[in-house]
Amino acid sequence: MERLLEYFEPIHYTLNLSANRNKTRLIGEATIVGSAKSHVVKFHAVDLELKSVEVDGVKTSYLLENNTIVILGVDEGRREIKIKYSLNLTSSMQGAYLSTYKHEGEKQTIIATQFESHYARECFPCIDEPDAKAVFKLRISSDDDQDTIISNMPAELVVMQDGVKRVSFAETPRMSTYLVAFAIGKFVSYESVSSHGVKITTYAGLHQNVEDLKYAGDFAAEVLDFYDDRFGVAFPLPKLDLLALPDFEAGAMENWGLTTYREIALLANEDSSFEQKLYVCIVVAHELSHMWFGDLVTMKWWDDLWLNESFANLMESYSTAKLRPELGAWDDFYTSAVLSSLRRDCLPGVQPVKVDVENVEDIANLFDGAIVYGKGARLLLMLMRLIGEDKFFAGLKSYFDKHAYNNTTADDLWNAMSEFVDFDVREFMTPWLTQPGYPVITEGKQERFLETGDKDDTQYPIRRFADDLSGHYIYNLSDGELNDRISQVSMLGKEERLRLLIDRRLLARTDRVASASLLPLIATFEEETEPVVWDVISTIIGDLKVFFEPDSEEEKQFKDFVKRLVSKNYARLGIKNSKSDSSDDVKLRPIIMGLMLYSDYSNEFIDKIEELYGKVDINNIDTDYRWVVLHALIKSKDVRSNLFFKIYQDTPIPELKSDLSGALTATRNHDTAVSYLEALKDGRIRAQDRLGFFIRIARNHLSKKEAFDWMYENWAWLAAEEGDKTIAEYPRYSASLIRTEEEKKQFHEFFEPKLEDRILTRDLKVAFAEIDARLKLIKSDRDAVIEALKKN
Repeated sequence: MERLLEYFEPIHYTLNLSANRNKTRLIGEATIVGSAKSHVVKFHAVDLELKSVEVDGVKTSYLLENNTIVILGVDEGRREIKIKYSLNLTSSMQGAYLSTYKHEGEKQTIIATQFESHYARECFPCIDEPDAKAVFKLRISSDDDQDTIISNMPAELVVMQDGVKRVSFAETPRMSTYLVAFAIGKFVSYESVSSHGVKITTYAGLHQNVEDLKYAGDFAAEVLDFYDDRFGVAFPLPKLDLLALPDFEAGAMENWGLTTYREIALLANEDSSFEQKLYVCIVVAHELSHMWFGDLVTMKWWDDLWLNESFANLMESYSTAKLRPELGAWDDFYTSAVLSSLRRDCLPGVQPVKVDVENVEDIANLFDGAIVYGKGARLLLMLMRLIGEDKFFAGLKSYFDKHAYNNTTADDLWNAMSEFVDFDVREFMTPWLTQPGYPVITEGKQERFLETGDKDDTQYPIRRFADDLSGHYIYNLSDGELNDRISQVSMLGKEERLRLLIDRRLLARTDRVASASLLPLIATFEEETEPVVWDVISTIIGDLKVFFEPDSEEEKQFKDFVKRLVSKNYARLGIKNSKSDSSDDVKLRPIIMGLMLYSDYSNEFIDKIEELYGKVDINNIDTDYRWVVLHALIKSKDVRSNLFFKIYQDTPIPELKSDLSGALTATRNHDTAVSYLEALKDGRIRAQDRLGFFIRIARNHLSKKEAFDWMYENWAWLAAEEGDKTIAEYPRYSASLIRTEEEKKQFHEFFEPKLEDRILTRDLKVAFAEIDARLKLIKSDRDAVIEALKKN
């Protein structure tokens, strides 16, 4: 891939941006000071309408080739290049884009930005490469003087004249283009100040309640101080903003000084569910850790993206567990990062944590949550537990001190870490990062674990075997070892119990362990009261569902098994929170209720829900288990679907919107389920929610076929509408739902011709392997699982 930094090294950008009143267009002027390294200078520019180019005050000719501005005949040395341009704003959720909402019946529009990974070029001409760091001076105006305008740095000067608002911002530190950010719109806000003196302002659209900003804003102040102290390097900016956006493709983004979020990732209050409060905390903690990992010190090139994301994923759990221990952040880490990374990393074709990037399409394809985020974080946890927290953070402080405001590679980090330990950290960590997969340990010997059963003699460095969940490997216990563990299960630590379940779950996907053996294994946990353990048991139950046809007698037998399994906890917890509940009880109740709902083919549980909650305003249902209640109410009376869908569309409360979306797609009415496919395309479902809604429609066996047909028929439209990072997730997630040879054939016929698309290639290869492994498993293990049901 051509690197434009080879032609010109930027030092300073001055960006003048003007938005018209209805926020459909930006007029821009970029003045870029830097060093020309050749007589040809190039800048990235995508969908910008260029007006003129000047070099040192003199207008010059230019070419526009392959989304690149090419300027010829430039003298080498320090140059000032001014480019005037304009752009139309769309709702693409990348570059500078429009986010809309309704407030008091009127449409409101926000201009927002999302420049990671390579979308700054869609807003201003630049060297859009992470190691092309520069200082940025932004001046932004709006034709609506009632707008609030925010950016990375504090405002230095605000001028109101003739209905126009002009804001000039302080210069940024030296940073990468993908971290530049601004927003123009009307907001409610909440201010707090960290104990170290940083002003923190949390923003949302006018349709949101300012009370829902306090939880995240106050936590942000705490976590920023925590990182200051733990990293030994102070947050270098004078202020920090957090902005909730109605439309946002990613979960959140770490723009330096102006972090941006989906509304559901930032809005919460004391009455929110445990799950929502935890989610807000870990997302905020994730993004604020990026102020150091990614913003202060940035990877030199995208192949080391993990230097940003793996660390942020580890720090989100580490810091939240320290500051909000009651939320169970480490438990969430075990059932998200650990579980998802193991599940994906055992498939052929999966990417390693550190990925070679040779093409611009490869950049968008890097952001694999299970690997770059989840696996990478687990590998860092393995290192931290191996060397101890104090040495781990001493190494990080050295890394920040040496490389602040600059770019690094993995070796820079390992060199800093090695100062504090007695072994070569680089030699230990590099194979884990550059090789895909992980080993299965059998009688002290390792081989790569592959769900397909293929043989692979790749070896991984292991300095210490442990029964906790830090090591990225699984144990293949002998029958005797397994029986010993099961007989002592009540004496095992939480991570040991989790490892036992997780390892057996994975092994049962191969011919190493029979799927039927999972039934007696989980049956030994009927008195378990740890919510995180039940989370894993729920995933095992989900795995076992593949062996049963919907509504078959075998499925009813399995549902009876599940009902017996949860009966003790259900009898203890019931379907309503109590003042005597522990925090674990509150977290466990919705898990048990969800399993009761699944097992309830006779409608006994649903009738109880109907009796207790059928006439209750859904806003007054306890948020911790509201999602289960809404599912049950929809299954009880599908006539509620129209009302609930209207509430879903109209409510500004993101947690309620999420609860409703899951309930709506679980309907027992075929026509209702299929009708939501139309809403995916006509705008009734927001673009950011489209993928999640589609997957839930496809999970409903009543609408599964139509959902897949819809995806195939609307692929061209989807590819045009979805961002580069999102489109590959359609085959990734839909592949996990394929259960028959006919479904496999249709999937292959559609996607095999798309293997040459670099954005899709890796995900399709992994998907094909996953489908083959699942169909093989169903064929080999189904009869034995059904037979085992009779004994459990």
